[in-house]
Amino acid sequence: MATSVTGTAMARGAVIRLAESPEAMAEAAASEVLAVLEAAMAWRGEAHVALAGGRTPAALYGALAMRPFDGWSHVHVWFGDERAVNPDHADSNYRMAKDTLLSAVAIPDAHVHRWEGELAPATAAERYEAALRTLAARQERAAPTFDLLLLGMGADAHTASLFPGSPLLEAPAIEPGVVEAFAAAVHVPAMNSWRLTITPATIRAARIAFVLVTGEDKHPALRHVLGESRQLADAPASLLHQLQGDVAWYVDRAALFGTAP
Repeated sequence: MATSVTGTAMARGAVIRLAESPEAMAEAAASEVLAVLEAAMAWRGEAHVALAGGRTPAALYGALAMRPFDGWSHVHVWFGDERAVNPDHADSNYRMAKDTLLSAVAIPDAHVHRWEGELAPATAAERYEAALRTLAARQERAAPTFDLLLLGMGADAHTASLFPGSPLLEAPAIEPGVVEAFAAAVHVPAMNSWRLTITPATIRAARIAFVLVTGEDKHPALRHVLGESRQLADAPASLLHQLQGDVAWYVDRAALFGTAP
């Protein structure tokens, strides 16, 4: 069970859902994920969710796979970011989601929109950009809009594959006729690797975002993002404060307070 903490001095208006452990957080988030998907389907007949990569979301996906839910055939699955690897690679976010969730529920293959990480990064980003623009056109919106965006946060306060210092975090000088990108290939010097990621414009357009944060090592970054600073260059997860929709931070006690229960 998760406890909600709303509008605290630390959060400055954010909604924090506190759980005693990562497992409890996953169970609490799973119920809310299904509620959001059901609401979207009741409204428009389908739901679009973007999945997060990394270790923390895996427990959530396992919890979702175990719950009865008849609406999976109406759900479209997207991914917030991906590594430049084959889909069966051990580091693939798609593979993690497939192993923990997608292979266990009745989502049509055509509804799973993965990054093609096996392609050259620029090509993979262009193809995802095209898919997201098609979604935006279907939705008759200026930007593709996920009903639910799932994100994690690293100990360096990165989210998706937006790392500190990323040029994607710089405020774009938008001129008439120039449109922001929704997907991008980024090189991460600290890891000497390429990543594929949705952009700040795509994140800001989400209707609802759940941010999953567990572990004592995340406490300094969480405190930085929610309480002390909102500078994007230093703490990319601060971008969540700019979201047009609602944001809930699902955290365990270790991440929020810096100590294990």
